[in-house]
Amino acid sequence: MAILLLTSASGAPGVTTLGVGLALCWPRSVLLVDADPGAHQAVLAGYLAGTSADGKGLLRVAEAHRDRRGLREVVIDQAVPLTTDDGASRLFLPGFARPSSAGLFAGVWSDLTEALAGLDDQGFDVIVDAGRLSHSGLPTPLVERAALTALVLRSDLRSIVSARVHLLALREHPRLQASARSLGLALVGGGQPYSAREIGKSLGVPVMAQIADDPPTARHLSDGAARSRKFDSSALARSLHTTATQLATRFERSAELVRG
Repeated sequence: MAILLLTSASGAPGVTTLGVGLALCWPRSVLLVDADPGAHQAVLAGYLAGTSADGKGLLRVAEAHRDRRGLREVVIDQAVPLTTDDGASRLFLPGFARPSSAGLFAGVWSDLTEALAGLDDQGFDVIVDAGRLSHSGLPTPLVERAALTALVLRSDLRSIVSARVHLLALREHPRLQASARSLGLALVGGGQPYSAREIGKSLGVPVMAQIADDPPTARHLSDGAARSRKFDSSALARSLHTTATQLATRFERSAELVRG
């Protein structure tokens, strides 16, 4: 079982697009969680093209937590299909309806994270879109249980400088101090102008994933634009498939070591 936690340091580096893309390519059943405190509803309004959540999402999870109900079943019940294109279960848990809701959710994260980790019994991995890093940082329980916290950035100087500032705060977390393999970079559009090697060396954090910068193709994932006939052969789709396979394999090996 793996929890992949995605976040960013600067504006619009593609966290939600990456989360959706990886969820659609993930080799096992997967739950994508919208945990963006900004309550942008980017997946519902974007990839799902304005689909209504019919009241489902984190608000209902909080209500179940208040009522002391088991959250593992609630999480699945509150999720909506991300796609029905193949046999794998690809679900989406909608996020906050209002920005103020995130501040009231602090007491829920611990039990919710345990519920997400427990989805292993149902064969699910979990990808969490935590949005852009805020002054309050990431929910501590998520960081503690995530197999990998990935900071998404582009290869321009502004993104690198912003990442350096926020990495200082991320590195203060005991979990990320204890395991260097728990923190990595997801680079969108390497070589524009700096390479993955240059960025990893500069920031002192390894680049775990390299995603092609392909805006026309990405609009299918970010905005629900029509899927082109060449989507599967695009540089973006190939890079997403490669990353999803590599990360899922890595997480499975880590789980086997823990079980062994």
